[in-house]
Amino acid sequence: MYKNIWSAKQRKEMIKQAETSTFDLIIIGGGITGAGIAREAALRGLTFCLLEKHDFAFGTSSRSSKLFHGGLRYLSSGEFGLVRESTTERNWLMEHFPNLVRPLGFMFCSYEKGKDSPFKIFFAVKLYDILSNYFSRFKNYRRARIFKADFIEEFEPNVALETPELGKLKMAGFYYDTNCDDARVTVEIIKEAVARSGNNSTALNYCEVKDFNNEGSQSPAVTVRDTEGERIFTITGKVIVSAAGIFTDELLKEGRYPEEKIYPTKGVHIVVPNERLGNRNAFGIRSLDDGRFFFILRRGAVSVIGTTDTAYYPESKNLEEPWCKKEDCDYLLSTVNRLFPHARLTYDDIIGTWAGIRPLIKSEDAKNESDVSRTHEIFETPDGIVAIAGGKSTTHRRMAEDLLFHLYETGKLPEPEEKSHRKKNFSMQPFTVGITRSDFDLIVTDEHLDRHSWPGQLEYLHQQFGIQGIEILRNIQKKPKQGAPLLEGYPHCEAEILYILEHEAAPHLTDILCRRTEAQWNIWYYLQKELAEKVANIMGSYYKWPPVRKRKEIKSYLEYVKNTVAFLK
Repeated sequence: MYKNIWSAKQRKEMIKQAETSTFDLIIIGGGITGAGIAREAALRGLTFCLLEKHDFAFGTSSRSSKLFHGGLRYLSSGEFGLVRESTTERNWLMEHFPNLVRPLGFMFCSYEKGKDSPFKIFFAVKLYDILSNYFSRFKNYRRARIFKADFIEEFEPNVALETPELGKLKMAGFYYDTNCDDARVTVEIIKEAVARSGNNSTALNYCEVKDFNNEGSQSPAVTVRDTEGERIFTITGKVIVSAAGIFTDELLKEGRYPEEKIYPTKGVHIVVPNERLGNRNAFGIRSLDDGRFFFILRRGAVSVIGTTDTAYYPESKNLEEPWCKKEDCDYLLSTVNRLFPHARLTYDDIIGTWAGIRPLIKSEDAKNESDVSRTHEIFETPDGIVAIAGGKSTTHRRMAEDLLFHLYETGKLPEPEEKSHRKKNFSMQPFTVGITRSDFDLIVTDEHLDRHSWPGQLEYLHQQFGIQGIEILRNIQKKPKQGAPLLEGYPHCEAEILYILEHEAAPHLTDILCRRTEAQWNIWYYLQKELAEKVANIMGSYYKWPPVRKRKEIKSYLEYVKNTVAFLK
């Protein structure tokens, strides 16, 4: 259990530690790739300083499809190795992080005039099953199955049995991937990395790298600007690593790397009440307009529709805040309303949206955005900065491992003295906070922690916080009023917010509502003002904010929410 090791109140002490230490690794980028490198380093006895110029998981790592999956569609391009690698990582995460990485059933339907024939789907789901299960240490949740049309009518009664464009529904493949809260996974990985390093390492958000001092230096260093305190300071280490995701090209210009590596594509998701669609599982579907693949994802009381996959080169060059546009929403709803004809979704059904940018590696062979490979690449700048880019969130551990072994093989770091630290897959270990629901409930029952909570809250705290949810429940037991819902019908409470403030380096309101929780898109946009004011009051009391700071935080967050649904006005 983490004990007060990573609160924004300790920011000055953490910066002092960063200034006065020499780390094995300086990791630039606080998304899931940088987080994975930090954990990999900590488990293998290395120290690190992780730097993020915004908040942790600010970019792609909080705006993905929130899936850990193998990528069934990558089979059509022959990327069997990527699928095998991804499903192996997925199964490991599902076993050792069971509260946050949860099985999700997927339907992939075949219609008589559709692009995907019954044979193609049968072959795809069976091959997917084989690649992800056979000769694997970590197994699939359940085996893939094939459903006939008459069974689908009972199993998923709201999906169209016939459409003018596709004709009659013939069959469907059914398989399992997993869903998650991508931002929370990232934050938990960083927390674990800091804890497992014995607090000899640190992670700093809102710290922007401004300059490198790496070439020919015995002690490579970075000049950093603390955007919270407006201080400039220097951090030294043995190796500088870039895991900057979509900001890779921008960062490496400072390291005199001439080539642009990143091919940014925008992905948009819209959120609607599940009762409007009525899907019991997730669906992998193709757009009826251009044939591109996207998902309908069941996530409790809501369904998430997305992602789009379009090249992203905004005139402003702003990679930080992509938004869902009217054309993105119309594109997704057009197909969904034809495949789920009873839904008749309109803009009035949209709870919220989010948009993100994938940091794919440029490829001259790709014919369109969907064809760009999700493999990763490691390369070095003339200044000696080691960079990793591309890949998928699912394979973050494997990417981190590949990077560390690259550092060993090139002599940038000495090989570990401990034999186990030299082994591949050494980091496929359980997560400290991971716990099954049955084990969680045993603790709750033994300590009578359900007396001041309700079933929906228990489910939420287990899912989002794992074993840490027990500590939140203990705090509620001591102060029952802190367990009351901040908004009726939603599980967020004061005790949760206080726990985040104490343990998760969240100095801003947006950090909590966009990345430490899923409140930004999981709660109706017209309720966000009430929620923001209540959470800001808790934060204001905790951080002793003056009224002007509290108003600024609320205004900034509501402006963000407004931009996510601007097309609705």
